[in-house]
Amino acid sequence: MKRHPHRREAPARRQRGAVAIMLGITLAVLIGFAGLAIDLGRFFIIKTELQNAMDACALAASSQLRPGQNNANALDRAIAYGRVFTTGGVSENPLEGNIAAIQNRVNFQGQVVNVQPENVTFAENLAGPYVTRASADANTAAFVQCSVPLADIPVFFMRVLNPLLTTQTVSARAVATLAPSDSACAIPVAACKVAGTTAASSFGLSIGQWLAPPSGPGSPYGTGNFGWIDFTPPGGGASELADLLTGPGQCDTAIGSEVDEPGAIASLETAWNSRFGIYRSGAGNPQVATAPPDITGYGYSLSNWPAGANAYAGSQAGAINYRTAASSYASYQFSVPNPYSSISSGQHTSLGRFRRLVVAPVVDCSVWNVGTGRPVVEGWACVLMLNPMLGSSPVPTMEFLGLSTAVGSPCATNGAPGTFGPLVPQLVQ
Repeated sequence: MKRHPHRREAPARRQRGAVAIMLGITLAVLIGFAGLAIDLGRFFIIKTELQNAMDACALAASSQLRPGQNNANALDRAIAYGRVFTTGGVSENPLEGNIAAIQNRVNFQGQVVNVQPENVTFAENLAGPYVTRASADANTAAFVQCSVPLADIPVFFMRVLNPLLTTQTVSARAVATLAPSDSACAIPVAACKVAGTTAASSFGLSIGQWLAPPSGPGSPYGTGNFGWIDFTPPGGGASELADLLTGPGQCDTAIGSEVDEPGAIASLETAWNSRFGIYRSGAGNPQVATAPPDITGYGYSLSNWPAGANAYAGSQAGAINYRTAASSYASYQFSVPNPYSSISSGQHTSLGRFRRLVVAPVVDCSVWNVGTGRPVVEGWACVLMLNPMLGSSPVPTMEFLGLSTAVGSPCATNGAPGTFGPLVPQLVQ
């Protein structure tokens, strides 16, 4: 039988090629979308790892910012602190030994984040502009930014959809600054207000005025303008007050709370001296772990600051003020008697915090003189602890720096009534 020259092939045979093409396209799309989920998941993990690294960099770097202190080395130290998670630098804490910093890694922990000095930038305000160390002013830089792009991350499955997409870049940035801590902690020492005054007149005290306990007989605060206090009468005592000095202080006392006078307690000298980097030799420097020092131990008395006022930012021939001493991490400049020893400038640099710019309650000390009960906290003073308690008759002295709730207070207030606290690194972006 002859085949008809115009007979058409069966439809099933004609469609075999179309099905294969559709199947191929469908598989490509499915692989592409599956790859999109896999690659995006990888990039999300890498982004998270990189963001964690930038957060650590910014927080560490901001801990070294010193706006307003004329500290020329502040930004160099900030960069070094920010990069330590890249370089794996050695800890500067002499009590810990040579401990290398843990390096931040990305790309499923297979790659060290390469933070370079130019990746750490500074600004005077949050909005910027952020500039490198060469263009930044150490005295005005208040914000630090860490930003690193991670380039040439290979793309695997998404190339099915776009053959030209071979690599991708992931970036992260973090900004941190120093801000008041949430805690409002005061040392167990009261500033005595001038009779009849209120907070509107700083309780009759002058900025730069030195406050000292009385030296004559009678009531401990009869002729003085500060003295030890008990935040939790009648249950406090020397051990409680010492713990407040070596620790953060009292954090739960409100204006209007009653306080009491525990008397002159000489045993507090060890706790007081710890803030100057002066520790009892018998216990060794590991006391720093529980009683950290200030960033400087430089002391002030009439012997080296005859003006008897304005040691925080004033001038005196042959001596440096506290702000200058803090910027250079100066140690206590005089010899100390047994059984004490003082730490070095390097230890103040690595271990120090702001521990001598403190908050003290303001009370009416005359209440004790007339025996009419206990005074109440009427306000909060920002004070500078001036000198350690050393020798046979140690007399601590403080300098009044205004109310801690005043805008611009050295005690790191943010100006809100009733708030104060030490500056601590905080992420803001």
